[in-house]
Amino acid sequence: MLCIYSKVYNWQIPFASPNPATVPDSWNLFKQVMVCIMCEDLVFYTTHRILHCKDKRLPLYQWIHKIHHEHIHPVSIAAEYAHPIEYGLANHFPSFVGLFVLGSKTHLWTVVIWGLIRIFETHDGHSGYEFPWSIFRLIPFGEDSTYHIFHHTKNVGNYASFMTIWDTVFDTNKDYYEAYPEKARLDSDL
Repeated sequence: MLCIYSKVYNWQIPFASPNPATVPDSWNLFKQVMVCIMCEDLVFYTTHRILHCKDKRLPLYQWIHKIHHEHIHPVSIAAEYAHPIEYGLANHFPSFVGLFVLGSKTHLWTVVIWGLIRIFETHDGHSGYEFPWSIFRLIPFGEDSTYHIFHHTKNVGNYASFMTIWDTVFDTNKDYYEAYPEKARLDSDL
């Protein structure tokens, strides 16, 4: 994936100088990471939903995504357990989309911080634990790990990673909110 990213930018490192004097201020760093979160969430939702295709003509779930769903009650490391095609298409590629969008405006520190946030969130969502102090509960339309655990145990809906917004817009989290009506807070207003 990094090779593709480098090719797009003519084989040059597309990030702003790693010089400490050029590190973006907190507000710009926050905005860049939020762009990465929003882009990743939309692309991950889309690719994850496509991988749940069970149509007999193109059974992507059976061929590719079922490997990840062998873990019905996921543990943290199960987040990385996936078919190589899924790993590249649905796990890795969405993480780079925000960096593509930001392009040369992206500072190397943004890449590092975004990478850490992405890894921590995916392991938090697959951990099986409800950490009340998790920073991912602070993200607008964020959910706790129950959201993704429901996806693994029922194998329906809840395709997004960071936020519930895309599942709400495309009505793919209704089964979850029927099972957990107390969780249907702001999302029902969309």
